[in-house]
Amino acid sequence: MQLDFSIDDAAVRAAFSRLQQLGLDSRPVMREAAAALADSTEQAFANERDPETGESWVPLSEKYKKWRDKKGYTGKILQMKGMLSMSITTGYSAKQGWIGSPLVYAPIHQLGGLPDMPPGPAAVPARSYLGLDKTGREEIMDSVRLAVSNSFVI
Repeated sequence: MQLDFSIDDAAVRAAFSRLQQLGLDSRPVMREAAAALADSTEQAFANERDPETGESWVPLSEKYKKWRDKKGYTGKILQMKGMLSMSITTGYSAKQGWIGSPLVYAPIHQLGGLPDMPPGPAAVPARSYLGLDKTGREEIMDSVRLAVSNSFVI
């Protein structure tokens, strides 16, 4: 199983459309988009915040905190061993940039468990770590602006 995350941002999509209308090579911009997604995700792990909304992740339950402490894990949320954050991969093509994780448990942390799931490891709240923060959006837009302005240099 793999979790891929896509951003549907009207301003970013319009900017990409402009690149295509001009017939410009969008791969450098898509490479920048993938890098912006990676930076946003890295900041999400560091700050324990949803990159899209900036909201703090739901704190760990007291029961789970005690279990972690007993096992000697004192790190940040979603970083008990660091496997999830280290599994993040990005890629790009001429038409898209993407980010994801191949770990089987990646989706449940991004999206949360379902109400009918049993308590314990499956009924966890969503702690969105994939996404694009404001800085990432600005970086992509700057990349598009640069690509467009460079196309008019003679």
